[in-house]
Amino acid sequence: MKAKLIIASTLAASIYSPISSANDNWYLGALYNVQEISLHKRDFTVAGLIAGYKYNDFFALETRLAKGKSGYTSIYDNPNSPYGSYNEDIDSQLSILIKASYPVFDSVKVYALAGYSKTKLDITGLSQINDANGNITGDYPFKHSEITDGFSYGLGFNYQITEQFNVFMDYQVLPDFEPARYYSNSWQSTTIGVNYAF
Repeated sequence: MKAKLIIASTLAASIYSPISSANDNWYLGALYNVQEISLHKRDFTVAGLIAGYKYNDFFALETRLAKGKSGYTSIYDNPNSPYGSYNEDIDSQLSILIKASYPVFDSVKVYALAGYSKTKLDITGLSQINDANGNITGDYPFKHSEITDGFSYGLGFNYQITEQFNVFMDYQVLPDFEPARYYSNSWQSTTIGVNYAF
């Protein structure tokens, strides 16, 4: 609930800020992201929106909200059962980041990101029911969610096309995915996107 309020207030301020101030530093953008969890090379893609406020030429506060577009799927056959399946997809992902930038050239900046990320991962599939002797007697669907949150950080660069419009690319290390105690997997993401300042 707290995360939704932060996003709503950031977006609302972005929408109404031109009315209240003629010299603000708000920006909105869109992103496309490729992610990997080290466990069996799980790959995901997400797309989302960005809302941010640039305090000066060096520091900004940024919120990213994304939705999974594709995830991991495994379908397997069993001689005693029609089939089975296992799916992992990112339901939603929220990041609140501090962005520290440094100009390299007139139109190019490098930046560092640090902040909080929260990811909801949906796991669904179809498995088998076994009797006491281990024989397959039927199938049953399953579904549950895993939520991973914590500190995230990364590096990137952006290219200023016009005074208001820029494109960017960054790499982030997300909080480790820990579906069970003492069982942790590293999680990385690579993002490309565009921002429009107003």
